[in-house]
Amino acid sequence: MRTTRKVDDPVSVVDRISAILETFENTGPLTLAEVTQRTGIPRSTAHRLLEQLVTKRWITRQEHRYELGSKSYELGQWALNQNRLRHGAVPVLNRLARSTGLTVHLAALNNGDVLYLDRIPGRTPLALPSRVGSRLPAHVTAVGKAILANLEPGKMQSVTRSPLRKTTPYSITSPEHLLTELERVRDHGAAMDREESVLGIACVATSIGPRDHYYGNRAAISVCGPIGDMKMNQLVSTVRIAARDIWDTCVANDLKSVTPTGSAPRRAP
Repeated sequence: MRTTRKVDDPVSVVDRISAILETFENTGPLTLAEVTQRTGIPRSTAHRLLEQLVTKRWITRQEHRYELGSKSYELGQWALNQNRLRHGAVPVLNRLARSTGLTVHLAALNNGDVLYLDRIPGRTPLALPSRVGSRLPAHVTAVGKAILANLEPGKMQSVTRSPLRKTTPYSITSPEHLLTELERVRDHGAAMDREESVLGIACVATSIGPRDHYYGNRAAISVCGPIGDMKMNQLVSTVRIAARDIWDTCVANDLKSVTPTGSAPRRAP
């Protein structure tokens, strides 16, 4: 998963506030010195902005330590509630989890990572890092590979040129290997993860919508379970049908505004 990184010379107020808020990702309360060290923002400026954020409830302070405040959580909930794709997908995700007994994910691509928009637990509890709002490198996940395979060549190369992070011994680390894998995904219409993101876990995923549509290039769903229990090839058609149901529900009915004026939404293959 992504780790906190020092921001290169944050100059504008927006840059600095974003750097401060993002430095609390995957961490507990931080002191002023820790925020300064992690962001590169001068101590006096960081202190002033932190205290202003405390006043507005974006940050809370307990003695000499800061952490995300109630307004940050409220904003995250607003974002989830207003996500039209997630709204339309939830009933389908619930049905898929019930019918398969597997954990189901809805995820979108964001800067080379997959951002998890929803997760429906299956019958077997799984220790997964894929909580709602969390990220994983796209190339180690089935949902990520399903989306990457649909990208235009230029966009795909910008992701595959970056150093490929490794989360298990089975993670893909070679750009050439990844490109071969993505070609296989395009041929089969589904992506698979065999212990590439989490040891002992396998996933089957497919994108939502055709490759030339906005959601076909941005979002995917998957089913996950213990690798010994997963009938990978048999699950492909089940996941594809669920993705088509989401497409029909969200895109054909609720998201017509994202299609060109006067053209009918295309049905997912």
